[in-house]
Amino acid sequence: MRRLFFLIGILALFACTNSEDNYFPSYRVNLELDLTFEDKALNEQMAYKTYILGQTSGLAASDMTGFGGVLVYHGLGGIAAYDLACPYEMKRTVRIEVAEDGIKAVCPQCGSEFGIFENAGAVLKGPATQGLKIYQTYQNGNKITVVN
Repeated sequence: MRRLFFLIGILALFACTNSEDNYFPSYRVNLELDLTFEDKALNEQMAYKTYILGQTSGLAASDMTGFGGVLVYHGLGGIAAYDLACPYEMKRTVRIEVAEDGIKAVCPQCGSEFGIFENAGAVLKGPATQGLKIYQTYQNGNKITVVN
């Protein structure tokens, strides 16, 4: 009986590991976007907008934009949100940019490429080995909430 409880305890310990991207500094994200007015361009597929505290007009004092800022992108699966900081460079000021083709993001410093249209921020080309940090998005009518 003790062995059974021991095995259950060991399995529970390994089952409860945190799968969040712990390689990335954790900064709060809290954005409320309105698809009717200021953020209406995000209704179109492949549309995107970046939100950087102190640089993006229209952000409220209560809005928080993560480590390097937030990229909100309308991809194949709907609205997704990523941290703008390159996970390889790990600097707040080295931010990914959406490529001209609109389906990937590229780090201007290291050249890493990340799939944003259908690859959920996964690395397409290194030197990065970790994908973009993903934030949770919730849609309620014309409102999108982005949080971590």
